[in-house]
Amino acid sequence: MRLAVTGGGTGGHVFPAIEVALAARERGSEVAYFGSLRGIEGTQAAKAGVPFRGFPSEPLYRLATPKGLRSAVHMAVAMSRALRALQDERIERVFSSGGYASAPVVSSARKLGIPYVLHEQNSVPGRTNVMLSAGAEAVCTVFEAAARHFPRTRVVRTGMPVRGAFRSSGQGHLPTAHSLESASPILLIVGGSQGSVALNDVAVATAVRMATTPVHWLHLTGTSHFESSRASLERMAYTGPYEIKAYLDEGDMAAAMFSAHVVVCRAGAGTLAELAALRKPSVLVPYPKAFGDHQTANAQEFVQIGAADLLPQQGLSATTLEARIQAWLDDGLRVRAAETALAKWDVPDAIERTLDVALQDAPKVGGAR
Repeated sequence: MRLAVTGGGTGGHVFPAIEVALAARERGSEVAYFGSLRGIEGTQAAKAGVPFRGFPSEPLYRLATPKGLRSAVHMAVAMSRALRALQDERIERVFSSGGYASAPVVSSARKLGIPYVLHEQNSVPGRTNVMLSAGAEAVCTVFEAAARHFPRTRVVRTGMPVRGAFRSSGQGHLPTAHSLESASPILLIVGGSQGSVALNDVAVATAVRMATTPVHWLHLTGTSHFESSRASLERMAYTGPYEIKAYLDEGDMAAAMFSAHVVVCRAGAGTLAELAALRKPSVLVPYPKAFGDHQTANAQEFVQIGAADLLPQQGLSATTLEARIQAWLDDGLRVRAAETALAKWDVPDAIERTLDVALQDAPKVGGAR
């Protein structure tokens, strides 16, 4: 099988595609990654050892603007090149994790009659997946709520292909050697790969309010916000255990999340799937400008199963965050109930299930919805 995987612009699209590509290669398929020259997929594909073909695709903007006209021209060029690349590589099937990078590839596959399968990570689908779903063999989903957006397409909940470090030793645990040592509960605050100004601004103030509570803080700021967050920590003269880091690589991030008692974070699909894999309760502060407010919809599914608290950014303060964190620290029964709910929601073999659908091995996959 000659398979092209596509999707990108951001890690939320790229990492699932990479995991599926690697699994497909293990099954004997010849795999290439088709993506945008603008996004991170080229770098990540090279790191994973997956051949990469890049195209000048970029997000579509309003055509009435110079930026919109430029993006339309780039999209047309990308479609022409993707069409030729699919033919040159004799691609037999396409798997797409969505995002603007996938649009020219999947559109070209549809034009050539090449079967394709989509993967939708969020509760509210992105524009590209909605637009291209009508011709798809199937749409794989992560959240239960996503199915209603694809009424005319076969939908299979296969879960999120989570990065390997979060699955390396089974669900809900990692080797002790990879955990962080602390006599006190660890509180992890992370705003995603780019960091979050809103979370960074409130983190130290919350630690000051909780100064008498025996906790160990681990705060990941994002590279561009590290210096300002460290200056804030020094200015507020907080003297308790408070680690502040710009970022962690995949293995260290898995260890940090595994060691945490509570995680305070955004509500991107990848992050929530990682929380589920490691069975961690959370305080979710959705990014309010996400397309279709999909992070709030993602968070609501976790709230409904009892795995998280939802704290909208407009209500975020040291006082409100302290209350949400303290509620988890004070209720061990609630934590255990959250762990059970996350174990039920999680799909440990998501990569294999997704690949089964992508390669049209549907009988191995749970029933369609």
